[in-house]
Amino acid sequence: MILNLLQKNKKKKAKKPSADKKRPRATIPAVIGGLRVKPSARAHYLNLRLDARTSEIVLTWPLRRRVSLSKAERFIAENREWIARQQRDLPKARVFAPGSKLRVAGREYVIEHAPGRGITRFEGGRLIVHGGREHLPRRVRDFLKQEALRIMKALADEKAEMLGLRSSEVRILDPKTRWGSCGPDGKIMFSWRLILAPPEVMDYLVAHEVAHRIHMNHSNRFWKLCGQLTENVADCRRWLHENGKELMVWN
Repeated sequence: MILNLLQKNKKKKAKKPSADKKRPRATIPAVIGGLRVKPSARAHYLNLRLDARTSEIVLTWPLRRRVSLSKAERFIAENREWIARQQRDLPKARVFAPGSKLRVAGREYVIEHAPGRGITRFEGGRLIVHGGREHLPRRVRDFLKQEALRIMKALADEKAEMLGLRSSEVRILDPKTRWGSCGPDGKIMFSWRLILAPPEVMDYLVAHEVAHRIHMNHSNRFWKLCGQLTENVADCRRWLHENGKELMVWN
């Protein structure tokens, strides 16, 4: 009984309002200074990046920190020279269409539209695509994803066998900021756009991710193992740095 009375008469301490409640978070604009704004829960600072797929410069707005509109505007103004240089050098976005030329696994093909039903396929130097013309870009992407899975899955299994590992589980996606990844469980992901890169570059990326099944880092031991699984690591990394944005222009 005494305990109950004490509990009833105990004064509750008033909670101090948090800083977030005191100062409501400012509304994040969609566009600042002509640049698209992308809020990010992972980013710690304002930053600018090139989105090659949409051929635009994007301002990343960190949600972890309080950022004012004036600060974002100053950040853009301070980097106008870099922005102008990137916009000048941006490759134009390209759409899969009849007559488009593209290299698939190192070989050049011309897209050809065929009315009526049929499977998408290679015929000589042509990539034949059936169905409605409005669906052609999607059908081409779907076909290239299947080809990427077929080729990179075989390469991943071959390299896993070299290391005495079980077969690799491979997925094909369309990430914005990386060409591939390997999880702690050994599952590997690749960008379908690698099918448009030279075969040796594709082979390097597969070797890179399979090597992560042994070393989940970029240590000297990792790079040594990567070099044992493929050739010309430095040249392939250089090619991706210089030409990777060309793979991102296809929509």
